[in-house]
Amino acid sequence: MDTKVKVLFVIWALERGGAERFLVSLLKAIDKNRVEPTVCCLNWKGEWASEIERVGVEVIALNKKRKIDLSVLLKLVRIIKKERFHIVNTYLWGADVMGRIAGILAGVPVIISTVQNVDVWKKWHHIIIDKILACRTDMFIAVSEAVRDYCNKRIGIPLKRIIVIPNAIEVEKFQNNGHNEYLYNELNINENDFILSCIARLTEQKGQRYLLQSISRLRYKFPNLRVLFAGEGEDKEILEKMAQELGIIDNVRFLGQRQDISEILYLSDGVVLPSLYEGLPVCLVEAMAVGKPVIATAVGGTPEVVYDKETGFLIPPTDINALTDAIEKLMNLPDKGEGMGRKAAKMVRDRFSIDIVARKTEYLFHALVNDKKCEK
Repeated sequence: MDTKVKVLFVIWALERGGAERFLVSLLKAIDKNRVEPTVCCLNWKGEWASEIERVGVEVIALNKKRKIDLSVLLKLVRIIKKERFHIVNTYLWGADVMGRIAGILAGVPVIISTVQNVDVWKKWHHIIIDKILACRTDMFIAVSEAVRDYCNKRIGIPLKRIIVIPNAIEVEKFQNNGHNEYLYNELNINENDFILSCIARLTEQKGQRYLLQSISRLRYKFPNLRVLFAGEGEDKEILEKMAQELGIIDNVRFLGQRQDISEILYLSDGVVLPSLYEGLPVCLVEAMAVGKPVIATAVGGTPEVVYDKETGFLIPPTDINALTDAIEKLMNLPDKGEGMGRKAAKMVRDRFSIDIVARKTEYLFHALVNDKKCEK
């Protein structure tokens, strides 16, 4: 197809999260001469919408109010029909369901579902919905081999209809600007501290409670250990209370939502993500891009990003002993993990640059639309 492919991306909102961050980066990098993107947020636009609006991408907010809102579904159908999109590409489960239903009702030529996670939380009725909609979905983009395997075995999607295109980042945004000294005063830390960061939503999935328990075991042996938790979430009060009860409030900092993640990463000696399940965590790619060793659980697509004892340490989920041991190993390395960090940074440049992923995505869009034209 020589003309532009018109693509409607459907997501809940462009708020802070790994999938949302990736989509914003993808839309900034995509060749607007080949792909004409529009984003439809089922609810509000979100704070990251302005980034893509500045590069000419239209963002539409439908202001969905209830779990089941048929008026929003009908609005979405009308938008697809009116603008004559070639492709509807959906992100994250709620928008994935409504977006694909709208695409089917509107008769859009191609429907793509981007699957960001190994969704172990899904119950039988979620799986039935996925199976039904899969029959009318042309292609699934899995962000890792683990997600591809999940789609095939749990949902029953044929492997030929699943392509792996990993999450990626704007590597150049994570180049050291040398301006993070302000964080020492703001966070009440000093240059002799060993600083770990955990950049993730404060939620059960991300496993921060296990990290807190690990810190409580290490605080006497390593009194200069400081752990920064950047993010918001439903478990914030629970985790803050837990830190108080464990007596580690001096060792941890709950930073809330931050605009300066790159600076926090450069300040850190390593990054920890003790998740219970994952797809392909963007925060780990970002950490490795700035040359930081990573300690993470071997779940989902994480082992496709973190190579054990090469770019970091992989541990089993919920295993406090293994997590404690990995932190201690990192702290005791002669170079404090700098060699691991250099290998990590090279791997990210080679495999997880948003420009590489944007070109793969553009090719896929054109190939699918051309196949549909051939069928006609």
